[in-house]
Amino acid sequence: MMSGFIGLCRREWLEHRGGFLWAPASVAAVIVVAVVLVLIVGELDLARVDLDLDISEAPGSNTEIRIDGEDTSIRDLVDGWLAHHEWTDETLSAHLATLRRGVAEPFHYVYFIVLVFVLLGALYDDRKDRTVLFWKSVPVTDTETVLSKLVTAVWLAPAATIAMVLAVQVFLLTVISGLAATHETLSIWPIWANSGLFIGLVELLAGYLIQGLWALPVTGWLLFISAAVSRGPFLWALFAPAALVVLEALVGLTPAVRDFIHDHLAFRALPRARPGDEDVLEHSATGLGDSIGLLVTVDLWVGIAIGAAFLAGAVHLRRTKNEI
Repeated sequence: MMSGFIGLCRREWLEHRGGFLWAPASVAAVIVVAVVLVLIVGELDLARVDLDLDISEAPGSNTEIRIDGEDTSIRDLVDGWLAHHEWTDETLSAHLATLRRGVAEPFHYVYFIVLVFVLLGALYDDRKDRTVLFWKSVPVTDTETVLSKLVTAVWLAPAATIAMVLAVQVFLLTVISGLAATHETLSIWPIWANSGLFIGLVELLAGYLIQGLWALPVTGWLLFISAAVSRGPFLWALFAPAALVVLEALVGLTPAVRDFIHDHLAFRALPRARPGDEDVLEHSATGLGDSIGLLVTVDLWVGIAIGAAFLAGAVHLRRTKNEI
């Protein structure tokens, strides 16, 4: 039974590895190329321009670098900032944590987009091309089939994203180390000692694990729609909840449905670079403790119950509705 389930998960990975693997790889390539281009050709024409860089470490503490010149490069600006900054382990760790989490954010969004389309097509495409008839001849249950699609997309596929995030973080730390190597005020060792790569990896692993539980109402809904509709699964997945939100507003009810959807669409378990700056980040995790803390919230377990109901519906439809 377990070997059959593993085989189903392997099949899902091979079928969708273009999205699961190459999408985050493309994001990583874009970031690397952008950084390299900035370092090579990022010349700024600052003729007759005063450039003020505020490098204060605390409110009320201001230190400025003023650069007057004609051809100052990005490298010169970074070198000047490094040379005048008072680096402590605490400050360095905070800056690198912000960088580390900021690098991961575009990967989160790309993964979510891939996830939506993979789950919407997971059961719909099997019915559309009639491969569902083949898979029903295989000695696996409909429950195993549906769960394999969920587990692969929600908990196994993020491994590729995490690997790409880690690769980009190491690349950026290498670049920073190279820039810092020419300055006595900042050696290479403190950068790597305070990089937080290990805790960052643990944050991502735990974050995606818990995020999968937090977002279960969304992923369960996508699989239910994939199993239920005969055409336009994306439109059904989008407009059916939107209609409930509009109806809720028209009859004057409290926005419970709207708030529930908004909360469970958010990356609540994934640490963000600037939590609290915007409404969408208001409840975002600021570290591993916040992610783990979601496990004891009522909202998470209510969401799991609702997601489980959608999954049960998807399994039932998989068993009874096999054609489009």
